[in-house]
Amino acid sequence: MNLHQILVNFTKTSQNLIEKSIVILTILALVWQFAFPRLTSLAAFTPEEATDHKIQGLIEELGKPRVITVPVTAYNSEVGQTDSTPCITANGFNLCKNNEQNVIAANFLPFGTKVRFPDYDPNTIYTVQDRMNKRYAYRADIWMKTKGEAIKFGLKNLRMEIYE
Repeated sequence: MNLHQILVNFTKTSQNLIEKSIVILTILALVWQFAFPRLTSLAAFTPEEATDHKIQGLIEELGKPRVITVPVTAYNSEVGQTDSTPCITANGFNLCKNNEQNVIAANFLPFGTKVRFPDYDPNTIYTVQDRMNKRYAYRADIWMKTKGEAIKFGLKNLRMEIYE
């Protein structure tokens, strides 16, 4: 058997193995989907059920929240959306170094206030670390990693749980 025949046989064997693997994985995915539908899709959960145990424990520690509905937008660390130091919040927190989407800007809440948006992101506790333009007295702005995510978020009226 020459090198060409070896490569042809190897290629055919590899393709056959890949095709069989795809069929097996597809079957396993379908079995999983029908056997465990509530584990497959978060859409099947209510916001309370989607909240993981670690967040639930933190929420219990924080106590009973004050609940309001507030307009919420999003921003990212870009000079056009911030000042000349886009990674540094109004209270000196470094967004780019932290790089977690758990910070909000809100003029009507003190720095350090913990909030949660149960209808948007029930598994995240946000901390007020930044301020918005003064014309936004009653609005929250969630920091996001990219401008695309912030634009996609748009403007939403969300229930906000405030833990003071």
